[in-house]
Amino acid sequence: MYLPLSLLKRLGADVTPIGTRFPIVLDFHHAPQWLLPFYHTLDYLNAVWFTTILGLFIAGAVVAFLPKMLQNRLRGNGLAQQLAGMVLGLPNMLCSCCAAGAFAGLRKAGVSFGPSLTFFVTAPALNLVVILLAFERLPLKLAVARLVLGLVASIGAAYAVTKFIRVEDEPVPSSSRSQDDQPLDEMLRRWIGHTWDIAKAVIPLLLIGLLLIGLFKTVFSLETIAKHLGNGFLSIALASAVGTILTVPTFTEILWVEEFMRQGMGIGPAAALLITLPAVSFPSLWVLGKVVKSYRAAASLAIFILGLGMISGIAFAWI
Repeated sequence: MYLPLSLLKRLGADVTPIGTRFPIVLDFHHAPQWLLPFYHTLDYLNAVWFTTILGLFIAGAVVAFLPKMLQNRLRGNGLAQQLAGMVLGLPNMLCSCCAAGAFAGLRKAGVSFGPSLTFFVTAPALNLVVILLAFERLPLKLAVARLVLGLVASIGAAYAVTKFIRVEDEPVPSSSRSQDDQPLDEMLRRWIGHTWDIAKAVIPLLLIGLLLIGLFKTVFSLETIAKHLGNGFLSIALASAVGTILTVPTFTEILWVEEFMRQGMGIGPAAALLITLPAVSFPSLWVLGKVVKSYRAAASLAIFILGLGMISGIAFAWI
């Protein structure tokens, strides 16, 4: 079970768990300043291109093939439906941006907001491979924090947001109710068609959001921020805010935190980053707000994750 994790440990951040990087050389040190946001965006897309496409095809498949089952299991915002959404997200090793595409597919298939939101947070924050990697790479205290905070974020975020923000359910697509006897080629066309529809809605928002994040990274590099993160309240607040905004490929938050702690970052900011970095990001929150037609819902989720990061950082700084 630990062989893949050991390989990841030796290879470091130059690989993605699913898919590989293209051999693109980006000279960040000698590139003109105006080009750096585009370099950051391209570098991120090079790391997540495979899982982004995978997330879109998962979303298309959900709409094309699963609405009947989803209507029965994932309609409603109760605890049972949210737990079902969490189980659906556990095996999906997606970053927050990739999970946004799958979230759009769940909503289009008629899944209620609560379980869709639980999946949206669970896939990046609580997927099983990342939890195993945390226990291999991090001190035990932080690995336990990653697991506990992932659970709290997955269930707590959906519960809290659905209590304060009302989002209407989407109708189940009528075409899904008589699909059992359709020929294979027609089923594939429907799958590709739904995937393309979701991609057209999601990809432009993600690209714009990633460019804005690239601009942020150009002005404030993560390494520079990490060097100023001690273990006080302001450091924890800064780590929580940065983690809520920025986006990283899935599992690399473990590697970032490990490296930042070598550079002197305290355990409080480390705990905050471990949950805020993977759970949400500005691009994914933007997509979420667009999909559910409520940026209040996206802002509420961001505030919850930000608050969870600060509370966890303060708690672990003084444990």
